Amino acid sequence: MTRTILFVFAHPDDETFTSGGTLFELSQQQDANTVLYSATPGDAGKCGEPPLCNPEDLSIVRQKELEMAAKLLGINELIIGDYKDGQLSQLQDGVLIDEVINQIEQVKPDAVVTFPPHGLSGHQDHKGIQKATLQAVQEAIFPVKELYYTTVPRSIAVETGNPAYSDPDEDISLIKTFSTQHMEQVRLALLAHKTQHLSVERVFPTIYNENGFFKFDNKEYFIKAWQNPDVRSERVLF
Repeated sequence: MTRTILFVFAHPDDETFTSGGTLFELSQQQDANTVLYSATPGDAGKCGEPPLCNPEDLSIVRQKELEMAAKLLGINELIIGDYKDGQLSQLQDGVLIDEVINQIEQVKPDAVVTFPPHGLSGHQDHKGIQKATLQAVQEAIFPVKELYYTTVPRSIAVETGNPAYSDPDEDISLIKTFSTQHMEQVRLALLAHKTQHLSVERVFPTIYNENGFFKFDNKEYFIKAWQNPDVRSERVLF
C-alpha cells in the first residue's frame, strides 16, 4: 500500500535544507509517494553575489531551481504557490490555513511535514506556514495520520552555530542517518539553488567538498508534533 507524505514549506530550498536526505530516501522506496508544496516562488530572496539574475526575474529562476532540486531528490509531485515571499504572516486570518487544507484534500497524505514553530531561522514565513499547517491537519476533512516538524537538536546547533533556532535533544522523536553517498544527492540539490548560494555556503561550509560534505552529521531530525486521535497509525511513516 502506497504511503503519501506531503512536505509543506514556504520557499524554494526549504525542502533541501531541512529534509533533502529524507526526501531522497523516500524516493528509493516503492511504497512511498512524496509531494512538495512551496507556498511562495521565493521572489523576495537574494539573486546571488554577483547577481545571477535581475530581481524581477528571480521568481521564475527560483522556480526552475526548485524543479531541478526536486528532480534530484526524486520528489514525485511539485506544487508551487503564488503567495508573496515575505508576506505569509501578513495574510488575512484563515487564508493560508484554507490553502493548506486545500492541498491536503487534493493530495490526501498519510503524513505531513513542515517547520517547527520557531521556523529554524526565525523567518516569519516559516513560522506562518507552520502555524497554518498545524491547524490545517486538524481541520481537514481528509484524515491525515501524523504531522512531523523537521528540526535540529540543540546540541548540533550549539556545535555548528546553525540554525538560529533548534529544539531540545530530548524532544527529537525520529532521527534519520544517511551515508556519504546518499548525501551527495542532497549536496547536488542544494547546489541547484544557485541564487541562494550565500545561504547554502553559510549553513553548510563543506558544500563544495564532494568527498567531505556534512549536513548536520549527515542526519535529519524530526519531532512527531501531532497524531490524529481518530486514526490508528500502523507504522511510523518514515
